[in-house]
Formats: sequence, C-alpha cells, structure tokens
Amino acid sequence: MVSVGHTLIDSKSKEKKGQKYVKMYINSPNWSKPKRPTHKEILFYKRADTQLKKEQNKRSTELLRALVKMYEEKYKGSEYIDSHSGTKTLKTQISKMSELKADKSKSTVSGYHNLYKAIENFCEDKAYNFNMDINLVNIEFIDQWRLWLKNESNYASSTAYKYFSLFSTTLKQAKQSGYLFYNPFTENDIEFPKNESKEVVYLTPNEVTMMIKTPIRYQQIRDAFLFMCYTGIRQGDCRRLIWADLPEINGEIKMNVKTEKANTDIYFKIRKGAMQYLPKRMDENDKVFPNLKFGKEQNQKLREWAYKSGVKKHIVPNTARHTFAFYMLSEHNTPLYTVSKLLGHTNARTTEERYGHLSNENIEFAMEKAFGK
Repeated sequence: MVSVGHTLIDSKSKEKKGQKYVKMYINSPNWSKPKRPTHKEILFYKRADTQLKKEQNKRSTELLRALVKMYEEKYKGSEYIDSHSGTKTLKTQISKMSELKADKSKSTVSGYHNLYKAIENFCEDKAYNFNMDINLVNIEFIDQWRLWLKNESNYASSTAYKYFSLFSTTLKQAKQSGYLFYNPFTENDIEFPKNESKEVVYLTPNEVTMMIKTPIRYQQIRDAFLFMCYTGIRQGDCRRLIWADLPEINGEIKMNVKTEKANTDIYFKIRKGAMQYLPKRMDENDKVFPNLKFGKEQNQKLREWAYKSGVKKHIVPNTARHTFAFYMLSEHNTPLYTVSKLLGHTNARTTEERYGHLSNENIEFAMEKAFGK
C-alpha cells in the first residue's frame, strides 16, 4: 500500500512570514525512491492567534486532507505485488512479445519495443509494479492505462490507440499461452482511445499536372516524387528500389517489391505514366534513384516546387502515396481491397481507416458493375 505523509516547511517569502507550506512524502514499495511534491499554496500559520488565522488553518487542514486522499487514489496501484512463482510477470510478457512477433513487419516489432517503454513509464507514474503477476491486470488497471495514454502521456491519438491495441494483443497472447487465466479485454466491453487520424493531404490530377509543367532543378527529386504518385510505393521503398525490383517480363516492366515497413509483397505492371519518370536502366543491383534522400532539405525543395507551380498545399514525400490512393479510390472507384493490395497494407482495415473517406464507391455503382444497368 502506498504511504502518504507530509511535513510543514517554513516559508522564506517575506509576504508569508510566520507561515508554513506543505511538502508531501509519498512512498511505494514499487519505487526506487519516494516522491516529494511541494504545495506552497497550502499555508498554515505557526501561531493562529486571531480568528482569521484560525480560519485559514482550518481551510488548509481540509485542503491537506483532500490532497492526501487524492494522492492515495492516484497511486493506489502500489497494492499490486510481485509475480508469484510459476506465473509470468507483466514486464516479462510484454518483453517476450517482440520475440513472438519477430516474423511480422519491422514496425510491429518496433511497436512492442515502444509499448514496453510506455507501460514502464505508466507503471512508474501510477505506482503500479511492472513486475506484478500478469493475472493482476484487471479492468481498473486497463482504465487507468487508457486514461493515461489519452490525457497524460502526450502521445498522438493514433499512437495511443496503437499502444492500447498492442497491449490487448499482449494479454490475448498470454491467455493463449496459459499464463493469463482471465482476459479483461475479451470478458468486458473495453473502450479504446479514439484514433483521430490526421488529415490526408493529396494532390488532384490538375495539381499534379501543374507541378509536371513547372521546371525544377532537382530532377531526381521530381522524378522520384512523380513515380511515387503513379505507383503508390512508400518513400523508404523508393529509396531502396533497385532495378531487380522492376523486372521486364514479356516486354512489360513489373513492380515486384517486398515492402520494408509491412513486409508485404507488391506486384503489378508499371503503367506508361510512371515509366516516363524512370532513369536509364542500369545493372540489376543498382539503385533506380541513386543517392535519393528525403530529409528536411529535400522536403523544402519539394514545397518550393509545389508553391512555384501554384499548389498551395504543405506537401511531403508521403503526399505522393496519398495522391495515388486518391486517384484509385476517388477518381477511378477502385475497391478498397484492391487499393490495399496495391499499397502493400497488411489488411484492408488499414486502408479503410486511412483512405475510406476518399472512396466514391457506392451500392448503385457496385450493382451496375456486377449486373449492368
């Protein structure tokens, strides 16, 4: 159980001479050292020899009681003890997830590494024992975790949602492995943090044409950006692209890439619109866009090119990928599942969450495609 105490310290302020302020002492067996927050707004007179001073001391006493209660509530997670022998700790299970998901994408593995740090910070902040038995994770713990992610962690909403989802998967894995006897996520209607996606910035066909017609000194940046507009590949995959990833089969150039972020395969014919931005073909292991970078300097050049052409949008390299998605969904009514495959997403839900609002596909159009007018 957390212990909450206090002491009164003489104020050094001339205006508050003869008064003492509150310094708390909060300790938990889960901490390496106690917390000592100071509350100089709660003042006590050393000698309450007037009615006004007595009333202030009375108000300060009430505030102090409320403060103690608040700290006891905030750090009540200290009641959770170390893991019992023969069971797995919360810390061990989260640490193990990176190994269990090693065959997944790099972003997934990295996500579990980051989840470990986030849970560690949460436990430290809320006085939970990171080494507690995983079976002690209950609804109260999960609610505190969700509120901390949402209100206290400074994570973006998408990151908070991701960490909460990964934690849910962690408990599911522990249940399947026999370490967790009761999974609160499957037995209760758990509220997830809202994933408020950022606005997707894309270019319209007219804006792309405006940029194509506008000269730019940095030819490789121009060609790589426009190539991504017509293929939808990520900037990282574009930087790593070698000629072996663009095999010529029966007179046609194919895109045959395994994405680094999602570890998915992309395979389709490259159309003429994209072909015109490819440089002269070199050896199979040579990079298509040698020494291509997309850092602060290159991004600034992209924006200068856009503004010069009359495009008043804050574009970045990933704008090209968003533009491809817009073309396919809004301009050509391509099904979300197909666009998901072209973008190399691991599942169509990712595509729907990010680009679903761009889709013009509707029931009437789908029926007409299937059965005619």
